[in-house]
Amino acid sequence: MATSAAPSPIAAAAAARRPWSGQLRVALIFPETPDVKTFRLVNPEGGDIPFTFMPGQFVTFSAEIGGVRNRRSYTIASSPTQRSHVEVTVKREDQGLISRHLHDKVAVGILLDVSAPLGVFTFTGTEANSIVLIAGGVGITPMMSVTRYLTDRSYPGDIYFLYGARTTDDFIFREELEYLQKRHTNLHVAATMSRAEGTAWMGPEGPVSKDFIAGSVPEIAKRRVHLCGPPPMMEAMKAALAELGVPKEQIKTEAFGPARGVAPGTPAPLPTPTQTSSPGPTPQTASASAVPRSSRPRFGSLSRARPGRWRRTRRCLRQLRP
Repeated sequence: MATSAAPSPIAAAAAARRPWSGQLRVALIFPETPDVKTFRLVNPEGGDIPFTFMPGQFVTFSAEIGGVRNRRSYTIASSPTQRSHVEVTVKREDQGLISRHLHDKVAVGILLDVSAPLGVFTFTGTEANSIVLIAGGVGITPMMSVTRYLTDRSYPGDIYFLYGARTTDDFIFREELEYLQKRHTNLHVAATMSRAEGTAWMGPEGPVSKDFIAGSVPEIAKRRVHLCGPPPMMEAMKAALAELGVPKEQIKTEAFGPARGVAPGTPAPLPTPTQTSSPGPTPQTASASAVPRSSRPRFGSLSRARPGRWRRTRRCLRQLRP
């Protein structure tokens, strides 16, 4: 797939201070899991999408439902290098007006009212020489945006991607993560399933835990960590990371589910991205390993789990509210 040059962090930050508003057309809809779909949006007039963004930012949809105007926000799933379209991945929530509208009513060709980009939960590779991405459930989506961008841009630092899902059926982007890990030796993926009984899952079981993190990421106390998931998971992970010696200032968080104290679609001021030297790994990061590579949980082992159950997995989401 052809890509255009990615916008610079400074240009994307400037654009986010003046969010674009208008309509985008639904070009494709991809089923990811039984209750998750990806929506590919394009410029109805053709050409590139009419805004730039940073990996990890989100869009806000606006729709009139039952005579009332509703707004909800979802992470941009695609990489900023993909200029011809933007994708969001949405889980259908029984109480979610917009998510039910998107899943049940929206079809290819429909125009959607959109404001974008918004949000500060971003990583472009200039901020640190390695990154740890920890996600639970649909909190995987901003992490996928970052991972796609970093691999598109041949980021030389280590990318540690840790994910927890309920079951293998709920494992969003499973096939794509395996593909990316095979192609990029600096991408290290480890996943755990909460309920694996009765399946062919051969990887770790249970929730993402302190031990799971310690066994998956060497020298984590030296690394920047991005964390996204349900609020209970977020609190547990922050406590675990503190016990592992990760300084609080190195932990960046984003919660999904019901918004807590922030109206969806409210633009937050973006910090000015700092220009640093090459994001390549330091000699210590490249050579020192508290956990031997062969003993770390690896996504490659998942290829043995439940053959034929993989679905087409393209793009990711963050949900401020259902």
